[in-house]
Amino acid sequence: MFIKYVICALGACLAAQADTVGLWRFDEINAALDSPVASSINTTSPGTLDALVAGGNPLYSDDVPAAEIFDPVSGTTYTNQFSLNASAGSSQLSIEDAVDFNSSFTVEFFVKYVGEPGGYEAIMQRVQTSDLSWKIDFDHGANSAFGRIRTRWDTPGGVADGVADALVDENVNFVLGPLGNVAAPKIYVDTGAKDAEGLDVGPQNTGNPNDYVYDTTNGNPNDADVALQGDGMNDIDEWHHVAMSFDQDTGEIKFYFDYLLSQTRALADTEGDGYTHPAAPIFFGKLTGSEYGLLMDELRYSNAILTPGDFLREPIVGAGNTVAHWRLEEEGAVDGGDVIVAENSVGPTNSAAPNQGIPRYSSDVPSPAIFDPISNTTLSNQFSLDVTEANSRLRVANDPSLNTSFTLEFFMKVIDEPGGYHSFLRRSQAGDLRWQIDFDHANTGPFGRLRSRWDTPGGEPNNQNEAGIDENINFVVGPQGGANVPGDLRIWVDTDPGDGLVSSYDDADWSNDGDGVNDNEAWHHAALTFDEDTGEVGFYFDYELMQIRTLSDSEADGYTHPDAPFDFGKLTNAGYGLLLDEVRFSGEVLLPFQFLQVVTPPTVELEITSLVYDAATPKATVIWSAVPGRKYSLDYSTDLETWFELLEEEVATEETYTFVDTELEGGSPKIFYRVREIE
Repeated sequence: MFIKYVICALGACLAAQADTVGLWRFDEINAALDSPVASSINTTSPGTLDALVAGGNPLYSDDVPAAEIFDPVSGTTYTNQFSLNASAGSSQLSIEDAVDFNSSFTVEFFVKYVGEPGGYEAIMQRVQTSDLSWKIDFDHGANSAFGRIRTRWDTPGGVADGVADALVDENVNFVLGPLGNVAAPKIYVDTGAKDAEGLDVGPQNTGNPNDYVYDTTNGNPNDADVALQGDGMNDIDEWHHVAMSFDQDTGEIKFYFDYLLSQTRALADTEGDGYTHPAAPIFFGKLTGSEYGLLMDELRYSNAILTPGDFLREPIVGAGNTVAHWRLEEEGAVDGGDVIVAENSVGPTNSAAPNQGIPRYSSDVPSPAIFDPISNTTLSNQFSLDVTEANSRLRVANDPSLNTSFTLEFFMKVIDEPGGYHSFLRRSQAGDLRWQIDFDHANTGPFGRLRSRWDTPGGEPNNQNEAGIDENINFVVGPQGGANVPGDLRIWVDTDPGDGLVSSYDDADWSNDGDGVNDNEAWHHAALTFDEDTGEVGFYFDYELMQIRTLSDSEADGYTHPDAPFDFGKLTNAGYGLLLDEVRFSGEVLLPFQFLQVVTPPTVELEITSLVYDAATPKATVIWSAVPGRKYSLDYSTDLETWFELLEEEVATEETYTFVDTELEGGSPKIFYRVREIE
């Protein structure tokens, strides 16, 4: 057992510094509808890095993405009254160049396009020269990529010379954004086919990019450029959330659209000199003289790499529809003890009971505290489910509450190697009516990835997967890319050098490499979503969307849920190290920011933040910084030599712990307190 402690007589402690460099909300005290924006205050540190008007006529608008905005980083909900109306040409603001921007970062904001931008117009940028810049702009390609939002980066080869030279500079027009061309999620859709004379023909203003006519061979100039179609107004008049993160150590850029990861790419660095941040202000708004409807709101710049669970969003009220949450925190649980029942923490039904093997409790957990965004609560987490012994599993009886659109999420740790295509969570009625989450044991390429497999019948299930008859046979969603799937997107990597690198596999059958122990032994979060109305299946690994596919339904009879129990744990007769924790089944499709999250311990040292002595009572109130889920003891002394215990290994449920000592004898003012954290 490891113990660390802090002693305090009187004093206070400083709070941890937030990662937010700037948050520009457009809710200044003098804001009013259609009044000019003089400046946008940095609400994180007013007077520092405020955004100043840099051109045009920026106005306040009462069209906002939500009446309230929740900030998961600070745990604060803000009233949101106004946004930035940057519709007039060149209506923009700038934030002065600062060293605060020269680090890994995440920038995010809400944006709404009403009218059509011109070619490749940026709405945010930091540009020093043409070959040293990054932007967030609008894809105005003539083809079916038209209408997506994206980020563009340019970096020099050697010293920046102000010219983006192909084959000379390392990254020229380096672009990330939603992929899929016509199928890519779009921030702007304006359909309406026209004939060669420009008259409307065919479907108009459908909001479906599939209705664009793109045909460069028929002689109609409007069909050769989808930007020429439509009426110049967005068919889908909606707010969207956009985020981009940059890791300056790896050069990795991630682009998110509406909280889903769109693309990840790493900047080239052939010279090995790292990334040079542009020495320039950040501009945002209408960065051209074009006149079209454009609104922005809640712009935040963080000096850390955030994930969707950290992004600004509308507060969740009454959402989630949690059917069951098996937490493995039953009264009487002890490390190594048998699991008699895993209670459903949200209700009396759907408890999970051992079905085979010997499921046990383990004190190895993904985090001592778990944050639930649905209920906005932090949960103490002491135990996980150890199903290392063969066939050790829990079963939830078949129940109609499972027959819905759903999100199944959990934390998982694989220590030793599973056998071929072992499954860990499943609902199976028959070989042609089932879904499961399993381990991809293909000899090479996908080996080691976690995935979901679905099988559905054509007509009535007969327990046989029949090609040409059944609609979905071995329908799989999971991390994509074959041998190019990086090690951190695999639940299992085991190489001869033990370095966790997929490139180190050298056997014809990768399962023969290594020593049978996971090179990257770690907890991971995974989630499976299913929309029974659309048949859409999504798979997430560590909060990032890996793949979305839609079940075929040629008979248009919808999806039939398996008439079967739900099992999770070791679903095979094999003995290898395997842990599961925080298994939750929600009766709707959740987004990543609604998934259960580990609580990261604060970087500040343990310290007593407040000590108030009341001689009249007498009593002393001691408050110290705490990590939810961890245990603390409190001692007192009058001479710093002899210590007496007041509190013994109590679990903190919040980020501070308060103890009132009412047992002071004689009201002595000379007293010292010592807090001990038990790990």
